[in-house]
Amino acid sequence: MMRATQVTTLISLCVAVFVSASAYGETAVEAQARYQACMEKVKISPEAAFDDATAWEGLGGGLPARHCALAALMEIGHFSEAAQGLEKLADVVRASAAFKAQVLVQSARAWIAAGNPQRAAAAADTALALTPNATDVFVVRARAFALQGAYWEAADDLSRVIYEDPKNVEALVLRGAAYRQLDALDLAFDDLNRALALNPNHPEGLLERGIVHRLSLRKNEARKDWKRVIQQAPKSQSAEAATANLHKLDSGVE
Repeated sequence: MMRATQVTTLISLCVAVFVSASAYGETAVEAQARYQACMEKVKISPEAAFDDATAWEGLGGGLPARHCALAALMEIGHFSEAAQGLEKLADVVRASAAFKAQVLVQSARAWIAAGNPQRAAAAADTALALTPNATDVFVVRARAFALQGAYWEAADDLSRVIYEDPKNVEALVLRGAAYRQLDALDLAFDDLNRALALNPNHPEGLLERGIVHRLSLRKNEARKDWKRVIQQAPKSQSAEAATANLHKLDSGVE
């Protein structure tokens, strides 16, 4: 799913890209407003947003309508279809390298959600060729690497991000998770503590720190972190994993 910051970034970039009037008489300002409204609707009601975007595209809404439809598909859960469509959009749109890279980042996240980290890494590689120093691209490629078991490669990408942006919570959590997989528990604990100092209720960070606590035989601390995940983000995937880990802990299963 798209984060709010990603939606905002893409809207601001699209404002600069999609400036021509629509085929059925909208001015550029009206088309821009319609695009922004559609993208906002994606976050609230993705099914309705998809229907609106599809109808708009049929009336000549062009690439703004197509992009909104693909964003809605991603939110609905049609990840492979969204990922493929976003790759095509990045290829055909006449836009800046930064815009194309942002669309490819969306595609990479959709491929990850679809369980295809290889395609995600390939999309991220293409994005990096367009914007070699974009930290968000390194973050998504690191996720793809980690899902393939390439934890050192993931940690390397994330270290580049953290060097440029020491307060990047997502990067700190992901590097902590990579270090945990590499059995570097002290490094993992340091990254996760740094992340949670910046965002105390980060679900993935709490889940990961709980795992590090358990591996370090600090069971009470692990239990506290996992219970906090469930309390703060009860419907998240991290909460599901925390619940499973609590069950194992309470059952004495290692």
